[in-house]
Amino acid sequence: MTLEALLTFAGILLAALAIARPLQRRSLALFVPVWCLAAAMVVSFALIICRDAPFGVSPPFGWSLPDVIFGLTVGAFVVPVVAALGSWVCWHRARLTGSRMGRVENLFQAALREHEFDEVERILRKNRQGLARLPATAADVLFQPAMIAALMESRSLIHLELLAHMEFLKSLDNRLSAVEAVVRELVRAGVSPLRGAVVWRFGGLEGLTYSGRERTLIETTFQNPEWYTQANAHYPLLMAAVEALRSGELDAVYNNVGQHYEARQGIATRSHCPIYLATKVHVLAIEAALEKGVEKDLYVTDLFDVFNAVQDRSRFNEAVWESSLSYWEHPTPYAYLMYEITGDLRDLCVTALKGAASKTTPPQVLAPGEVARALALTWSLCVWSIAESGNQVSARFRNHMIKSYLMFVLEIGWEPSQLHLGWAVGEVQGLQVWRDLFMEELRKRFGGQCDVPTGQLKEAVGSLDQFKRCVYEGKSWLEEKLFGHLPSG
Repeated sequence: MTLEALLTFAGILLAALAIARPLQRRSLALFVPVWCLAAAMVVSFALIICRDAPFGVSPPFGWSLPDVIFGLTVGAFVVPVVAALGSWVCWHRARLTGSRMGRVENLFQAALREHEFDEVERILRKNRQGLARLPATAADVLFQPAMIAALMESRSLIHLELLAHMEFLKSLDNRLSAVEAVVRELVRAGVSPLRGAVVWRFGGLEGLTYSGRERTLIETTFQNPEWYTQANAHYPLLMAAVEALRSGELDAVYNNVGQHYEARQGIATRSHCPIYLATKVHVLAIEAALEKGVEKDLYVTDLFDVFNAVQDRSRFNEAVWESSLSYWEHPTPYAYLMYEITGDLRDLCVTALKGAASKTTPPQVLAPGEVARALALTWSLCVWSIAESGNQVSARFRNHMIKSYLMFVLEIGWEPSQLHLGWAVGEVQGLQVWRDLFMEELRKRFGGQCDVPTGQLKEAVGSLDQFKRCVYEGKSWLEEKLFGHLPSG
């Protein structure tokens, strides 16, 4: 190593730093120990001077001059090279220790200005376990919507992966804002694990891959009741759906024939509908809580908020609703959304009923818990709302929605085999409590004696299929409860 070579080496380092982009320079400054490089250059320079300067000093300890010169030459070369390699290792490891944790905010800000986020993701992945100590201001920059959107567009889920760690989630001063930004982008993004979870379960987009990694991430977050409630993730889901409805931009399409929206094969447009996706994710979260026996406020009534908002935008057009191209059960996308919400509520009620059954023989059904009561309330609100729908839906659709609720009540009481739980009449004890719960919630919605709108309710009761066992055995009880004054029992 000569002095010229050392100066060339230093020049190359400076040139590399000069041509680096601002974000790269921030990263190098954050992780590379500059003092180590400077010390290595000084040591190398000193070794070259000792070797080449005419000091006229004999080598110590009887060493030969050629050996000393060789050692000084090798040392002058190795020291800066080892320092450079060590600096690269430090940059590659990207450990946020000590003061670096406080300085990383500058790097995040530079990434936003330059719209370059690869380095941000690399640093986050290297430090996932220690980011609970991240300063609040740095966390605010990290969860900026622009950064979240850019990383998700590149199919990176690092923000959701960070939030999945309860320690990190609880450490955030503004966790609700961070969760809202991430959830909104997950609903909006072209490719997201939320869409994968919904499509994998409910269909609508053939060929979409729902990887094991994505499944694990969703099970750790949205299908984890503790995380779901701690993160308050239901709120951004609700708002994503309601805001899409409030805009009115969907009205023209969603009040028209919905074949493409409702399709079971190929690519259905509902697979990219924020209302559908947000609602289904909330359903999956409630279902996971029921299966795990969790009894807490899961904001079940959010489903009614979405149902009511959809109903407000729906308009009955006979040419569309009676078209040969429409499915009578759900002729338009708006009708399909209402149909799906009430169908999901029924499925969730069955899941709650199944979870309340004991393992004994014969099985005993426990009294409805908090979630089951919220489900009964929410479904009855949907029935009450659709009964007053006026020109928002067809009479046939309205009648079908009311009958679905009434049939569920009758099936619990007189034909539980229709719930597909393997139960026969009289085989399970405690079903009457559940039957009475759903009936009482319906009575409350219609003002006790169902004065308004009695006509629609009577029409639905009158059109029940008399050939079904639960109807011909339970219809008299149903009519007395709805239009008479019999006590519960």
